[in-house]
Amino acid sequence: MLDGWHDFYVILATAAGTLIGAMFVVASIAGRIVRKARAVQVGAFFTATVFHLSAVLFACLLVMVPTLSSPAFGIIVGLGGLAGIGLASRAGLWVRRHSNIDATDRLWYAAIPVVSYILVAVAAVLIVDGMATGPEILALALCLLVAAGIRNAWDMIIFIVGKDDSAP
Repeated sequence: MLDGWHDFYVILATAAGTLIGAMFVVASIAGRIVRKARAVQVGAFFTATVFHLSAVLFACLLVMVPTLSSPAFGIIVGLGGLAGIGLASRAGLWVRRHSNIDATDRLWYAAIPVVSYILVAVAAVLIVDGMATGPEILALALCLLVAAGIRNAWDMIIFIVGKDDSAP
């Protein structure tokens, strides 16, 4: 079912892996310049973004396992989708509780990841059932997570270097 998707997943895994590496570099730099008062906020966003990119990377790696059957792949991806729904929902609740977070950030840090993981879970069910639309929905979900990762990584960098920590 996923034979024709090899190059797509190689490119997607490369993008996700590269972004994870960049996030670790940014985190090491941020650790030196972010005040403790903002560290919890930055940490929450970093953790969620690295989780989303890692989910993409692991899904792409699973596609490459030659002996993994489509039903087994679907079940593993489905479990990952459910875990992602839980984490993204938790992050979404955190974002919702903080009124100083603007609508664009609410969309990219909360809504898009939740929708993406719901799509992952739907794709998993379709893949287990052998439906041809499963891989397309999975591809869409993973692309949304990478897009959110790119946008959120950039947003965090701007947030970290754009704020004056000396202000009260």
